[in-house]
Amino acid sequence: MPIPSHSLSRRLSAAALAALGTLLAGPACASTGDGVTLSGLIDAYVGAVRASGSPRLKAVNSGGLSTSWWGLEGRETLGAGLRAEFKLGAYLRNDSGAAGRFNGNESFFSRNAYIGLAGDFGSLRLGRDGAPNFLPTALFNAFGDSFAFSPLVLHANVPLYNGTGWESVNAADTGWSNQIRYTTPTLDGLSGNLHYQFAEGAASGGNQGASLLYKGERWGLGGFVHRVRVDNPLPGTPGKLKLGFAQQQAWMISARASLGPLQLYANHQQARNSQLQAQAGEACARTWSLSADYAWGPSHKLMAAWARTRWTGSSGVPLAGSQRETLSLGYDHSLSQRSDVYLVLMDDKITARSSGQSYALGLRHRF
Repeated sequence: MPIPSHSLSRRLSAAALAALGTLLAGPACASTGDGVTLSGLIDAYVGAVRASGSPRLKAVNSGGLSTSWWGLEGRETLGAGLRAEFKLGAYLRNDSGAAGRFNGNESFFSRNAYIGLAGDFGSLRLGRDGAPNFLPTALFNAFGDSFAFSPLVLHANVPLYNGTGWESVNAADTGWSNQIRYTTPTLDGLSGNLHYQFAEGAASGGNQGASLLYKGERWGLGGFVHRVRVDNPLPGTPGKLKLGFAQQQAWMISARASLGPLQLYANHQQARNSQLQAQAGEACARTWSLSADYAWGPSHKLMAAWARTRWTGSSGVPLAGSQRETLSLGYDHSLSQRSDVYLVLMDDKITARSSGQSYALGLRHRF
């Protein structure tokens, strides 16, 4: 008896889904956590965005409270407390379907692309992974890793291409390529990371850095220090990082205090950009940030955050004497463990530039 075409189609679809599930689950060893996992986050918002000195832009954009991304990660238990692991993560702009965070100088797997070993000694990773500045910045402010509305993240990591000449404070992105990273075991909430990015032929040498994190029930501390001479995610102009300088030395200290449903955060960062071989000239930035979030019930959270950055420098540095202040207010409502909606208002002001006000209503889903 011939099989109806629609029945055959359903059987083939079921077989394809089963095969995909088998592929992602890996071998039958779920108790050890072995296998491959597909995960990611999609974030989109509608609103109007205007940075200081810019015209207002009404749009549907991606990456409001979190940058949209997708990726694969996996691990294999090797015995004797040792496991192999890998992660491949790519950013995307789901408002247009484009890959990456921006056009131009970015690799496809710019979020993560590493392989490593982990065990009682901690973990050792090779490839592209987070920079020392990322976690102490993202974990210690009320707006987390929002590259659109967190004042601290905006000042630290997002330059403005709007004629103001405003530069982000941190050099070399929030991820480093060609990196070896060691993470210590966590002891009573305390852990550390050591980072080294190989120059791979650049005459100026590689990047070095370290970060420290303490996560306690009532309070937490974080911080980083780095010396950067190589740009990321792909090399830029050799010997040029920020404002025409060849290297950057920077540090930040961050703190969190928990008062029941109220979380308070404070940050202070200093960065010095200079030339090599004791050549004259420098450009320095100092950033202060205060923020808080208040949660009531399982579904509601209010957020407020402020940051101020001031640039100083040698004669001829275009930003010397300039200051930027940004204030954001937000509300986040959880629809489930994986989905939430949010509303954000932001005010932004750079010295001698017009103020900018932004507002956004967004939806975020994790998978």
